[in-house]
Amino acid sequence: MTPTSPTDFWDNLAAFANPVPHDVAGAMQALGVDVIRELSKTDSTEYLARCPAHLALTGKEDRRPSFSVNGSNGLFHCFSCQYAGPFIQLVEDTLGYSRIEAFQWIARQGYRTVEDNGPAPAAEDAVHVNEASLALFVPPPARACQKRGVTPEACADYGVLWDPGARRWILPIRDPFTGELWGWQEKGKRFFRNYPAGIHKSLTLFGDRSWSGDTALLLESPLDAVRAHTLGIPGAYSTFGAYVSEAQMRLLKARCRNLILGLDNDTAGRTSRDKLHARWRPRGLPMKFLDYSHTLAKDLGDMSDADALAAYGNAHHPWRRRR
Repeated sequence: MTPTSPTDFWDNLAAFANPVPHDVAGAMQALGVDVIRELSKTDSTEYLARCPAHLALTGKEDRRPSFSVNGSNGLFHCFSCQYAGPFIQLVEDTLGYSRIEAFQWIARQGYRTVEDNGPAPAAEDAVHVNEASLALFVPPPARACQKRGVTPEACADYGVLWDPGARRWILPIRDPFTGELWGWQEKGKRFFRNYPAGIHKSLTLFGDRSWSGDTALLLESPLDAVRAHTLGIPGAYSTFGAYVSEAQMRLLKARCRNLILGLDNDTAGRTSRDKLHARWRPRGLPMKFLDYSHTLAKDLGDMSDADALAAYGNAHHPWRRRR
């Protein structure tokens, strides 16, 4: 048998286990996430706190305890900004650790492992979806496609559907490896919802699972990724929002050699962009920034075709042009 190095040992544990501290509330305090209230349930306790990712995701502090951590399985969820994931991800994001470092940190607190069943709703009664759940939806109508600057062919390539009754976009959320349907994101006029509630979209990406190549483009909105695909831009992915998880970055690093960060041209997007560059460039992923210098647009979806192609073609290194 080939000897296993200490690094291999921790890497294997971090990859296959879902560690939860014995004292979840104490671990939260150690991370600087102060528990404001405890809600006792039949089989577990929910610890309420202010969301640690709220400022980065929304540009505002969480002034109400919107953030909840389950004391049994360690899953966390902010019901306001939708930041969610397993406890090890909270450690990664709060301390800026890699997955192995986060596992070691939890191990020092004393931990147990629980079965990792992938995305699970925060609600007590889990909602299960499968491909048949999409039967009520149809391909997006031509008028809706034209308004968003996407083609029906691009929508079909990315699996985008339409709710004809509610007039909403249906953006599938799938397992990044198997393609299994976990749920979807709904978008309409002044409407947004992830279904089922609490789905762990931060464990996957929206885009072409089969693509790999030289340069990928990372965007916030799934429809912006479809727009990029419509314009002939390869390797366009979305994180389903401003928050970009370690899991999503690992998926991207496995698929491309270079990455263009096209997060929104606002405070939250620029903050997230700069943090990602500082964290992942030293880990061997060269990055450029989408060029917003010629436009006041908030994202790729707000640009004309010419401006969007220019923003992509003129992507720049952060030390050459800052915004």
